[in-house]
Amino acid sequence: MRTTDTTTTATTAPTMNGTATGTANATTTGTTSDTTFVRYSHEIAAAVTLPSGARALVAPGPLTAAAGIALTTACAALSTRLALLAFLADPQADEPIGITGHDPFTEPTPPALVGAGPEPDRERVRRAGDRCVDAWRLWTQDRGSGQSVVGVAGALGLGAWCAWAVHAEARAATRARYALDLRSQDPLARLVLRSCTLGVRAVWRG
Repeated sequence: MRTTDTTTTATTAPTMNGTATGTANATTTGTTSDTTFVRYSHEIAAAVTLPSGARALVAPGPLTAAAGIALTTACAALSTRLALLAFLADPQADEPIGITGHDPFTEPTPPALVGAGPEPDRERVRRAGDRCVDAWRLWTQDRGSGQSVVGVAGALGLGAWCAWAVHAEARAATRARYALDLRSQDPLARLVLRSCTLGVRAVWRG
């Protein structure tokens, strides 16, 4: 009797108490939480690093490893990349004073994204694009540096936009493809590549 009762209880308990379901839910919740944490940690780091990333784009001299990390970190969120893009396109913005991530709910899309608005300093934009590529090269030499692939792809996507903005479409398309090789859903790289494919060019004013 005891043996039978013990066996029955041991066999029935997991189903009756929902142990299996509880374990599955815990696993699923843990995975979702981890994914959410990684996503938002990238965005938080990008926002915090945004001023340093902007300075890294326009600083004189070769791109240092520290500046490369700041740049890729700042490019890990689309909102911060749009802010960097607007900063580069603004002919009056020498320093990223007060720069913050773009808020799509309260701010219009930067006209520079589609090549509209006042014409930027082309040399400044071209050089910033080259520095984005330099950041990617530094990452390829040290993939254990802790930089996120999202940020590296984001930097290449921004570099692709820089090339497109100065009418270097072939270079822009190449950079965009490299970015998409790292992260196939990168929105800025996809936009640039599509613009190059369709022959859409920046039309600056002035």
